[in-house]
Amino acid sequence: MNKVYQQLADRLDQIPNGFPKTESGVELQLLAKLFTPEEGALAASLSLDLQSIQTIAAINNASKSDVKSLLIGMVKKGLIDMKRKEGEGFTFCLIPFVVGFYERQNAKIDKEFAELFEAYYKESFHRTMIVDPSVHRVIPIEKTIPVNIDVMPYEKASTYLDNARSWGVLKCICRVQQKLIGKGCDHPVDNCLVFSTRPGAFDRTDDIRAISKEEALEILAEADREGLVHSTNNAQEEVNYICNCCTCSCGVLRGMVEYGSPNSIARSDFYAVVNKDLCTACEDCIDRCHFNALKMVDDTCTVNTSFCYGCGLCVTTCPSGALSLEQKSTDELIPPPLSEQEWREKREKAMKI
Repeated sequence: MNKVYQQLADRLDQIPNGFPKTESGVELQLLAKLFTPEEGALAASLSLDLQSIQTIAAINNASKSDVKSLLIGMVKKGLIDMKRKEGEGFTFCLIPFVVGFYERQNAKIDKEFAELFEAYYKESFHRTMIVDPSVHRVIPIEKTIPVNIDVMPYEKASTYLDNARSWGVLKCICRVQQKLIGKGCDHPVDNCLVFSTRPGAFDRTDDIRAISKEEALEILAEADREGLVHSTNNAQEEVNYICNCCTCSCGVLRGMVEYGSPNSIARSDFYAVVNKDLCTACEDCIDRCHFNALKMVDDTCTVNTSFCYGCGLCVTTCPSGALSLEQKSTDELIPPPLSEQEWREKREKAMKI
């Protein structure tokens, strides 16, 4: 049985997102919690590209009916993806551990799984959070973006929400996982946003609650009030979720706090700046900054741009209006990869170095 899960683990580690080995073998225990041996063997044969049932059956020298049954079962468990492809019917593909099938377990995660994940994260998985390009990137709070400049569409959450035809919300698995092991924080749990260009995409899902665009915008506003960082996958296109993250629970941001990696999350196109004449030294912004970019010097807030990720949380909490976001210079701007495929290609090169 371990051989099956080792094969699947090796396959997942070939994906640029990564699934590194451990000496303890805890990653195999995680996979055994999710996949039956039959499912694990079949998943290990899948590609990141969509394939038909006929192709997958031929690769595995198995009957189409048996393969179809296993594939549908894994889709229902959130372990692989399925899409209807013209001329081929339903097609299936492997997805990463993070961001991927781990997040889809938020309605099923139990204490044992939470403890296994924590052990794996600390022993090995945190290493995937220090590779550049990062898994996630920061999206600034939209109302903090200067109105007198041209802003790239990927910097505005409304770009993605406006282009969607359906919206949903699900529990933040990071906070669920941390609470199950007796850690974490008191930030809201029901605030991970998902969206789709397909109408009614979340009408029949068990773990995702379908909402309106207006409700999605209110969840983003609540995240600002709670002091949570907006983040999403590190690409300009193919964006279908927005997380609202904190350093106390988020698996991505914990890579920065617990392991000192500045590459845990990609920065936005902005820095925070201070108008010293308006600063009242109230220090509200300092407690609000997840990245330790702010400190008081001679009773005035100062920004260390080396640590500023341009989230805008300090701006929305400043009572005197002393803080604002300023767009980086052309030389400093680093656009996210255009697509998921471009991200994978860059990530593969970085992991080989």
